[in-house]
Amino acid sequence: MKWLFASVATLALVALAVVVSTEAEGIVISGFFVDDDGTTFEEDIDAIADEDITRGCNPPTNDRFCPNDNVTRGQMAAFLRRALDLPTVDNDFFDDDNGSTFEEDINALAAARITRGCNPPANSRFCPDDSVDRGQMAAFLRRANELPAVDTDHFIDDDTSTFEEDIDAIADDDTTRGCNPPTNDRFCPNDDVTRGQMAAFIRRALGLPFAVLTIPVGDHRAMSCTKDGQRCSLTVDLSANRNYRIQEGLFQANPASSSEQTQFDSSDTRFTLSLDGSAVSLNEISPVSGKGVTNRYWRRDITFSSGTHTLVGQWHWNGALIQTTTLAIRARSS
Repeated sequence: MKWLFASVATLALVALAVVVSTEAEGIVISGFFVDDDGTTFEEDIDAIADEDITRGCNPPTNDRFCPNDNVTRGQMAAFLRRALDLPTVDNDFFDDDNGSTFEEDINALAAARITRGCNPPANSRFCPDDSVDRGQMAAFLRRANELPAVDTDHFIDDDTSTFEEDIDAIADDDTTRGCNPPTNDRFCPNDDVTRGQMAAFIRRALGLPFAVLTIPVGDHRAMSCTKDGQRCSLTVDLSANRNYRIQEGLFQANPASSSEQTQFDSSDTRFTLSLDGSAVSLNEISPVSGKGVTNRYWRRDITFSSGTHTLVGQWHWNGALIQTTTLAIRARSS
C-alpha cells in the first residue's frame, strides 16, 4: 500500500518562522522570539514580526526582541518605514544621521512628512539615538495614519503637552488606551516608549491580527515514541491565554490503488483530538493535491488557561487507530 501518515504541523511551523527550542523535557513554543514569553506584549510582538515590521534586537541571530528596552528614534523610523512600506528616497534631510544604520529609514519618514526633526525650528537634526517618548510617538503615529484632530480630551495629564492634539487623535483611533490601566485616564506623555509598548501601538494602529502559533502535535523529532511509532509523547511549554493552532492530518503518497484512495477518502480516515479528557471539535479542510501527493487534514484554534493540560491527538486510517500522540501542555501566565 503506497500511503503513509505524517503531520503538516512541521510545515506550518516553518511558514510562521516560529522559534521552537528543544529541551531535555520537550520544547518551548516561544513565538518569534525567546525573550518575550508571557509578557504583556508577546502577542503584539509576534503580530508585527509576522508582518516583517520587526526583525529582532540581536542581529544576525535575531531570536530576541528586547521588549523592555527603550525605542530609539532611529529604531522607530525603521518600524514605521517597514509598517508603511515607504520607498527609498535620494534626499538627505538631516545632518546628524550620516552612517546610522537607520539613515535610509529616517529619510523615508522625512520624505513622507511623518517626521520633522528634533531641533525646531531649524529641524536640521533627527537625534537617531535618543529615546522616543510617548508624546513624540503619538505625533509619529498620527502623521503616519493621517488622523484628524478630535474634540474629545481623553487624558488628564497631557494638557500642557506639545503633543496633546496628537495624543487625543490616536486615543480616538484606539491606537492608545492610556498608561494607568484599568482606569486609563492618564497618558504619561513624557515617559519613554519600550519596544514592547511600541509593538502594541503599531499593531493597533495598523489593525493587525494576532499571529497564531502552531502546536507541533506531529513533530516527532522532539518526541519520545515507541519502537513501532504508534505511541508518542512530548512536553510543551507555552504562554497561557492566547490562541494556538492544531493542524494535523494524513499524508497520501501517490500513485495509489483505487482501494487505497477509497480508504483515504473514507470518513473513518480522520484525526481526532481531546483536551483534558474531553473531545475537541475540528474543522476539516478540503483535500489538497499537488506534486504527486494529496493532503487531508484538520484544524482547530485553541486557548489554554494557566496550568498543566493533556492534549491527545489520534490518527485513524479506515477505522483503525494507527497512532496516538500525547502532549503534556504547561501553560504559564508569566
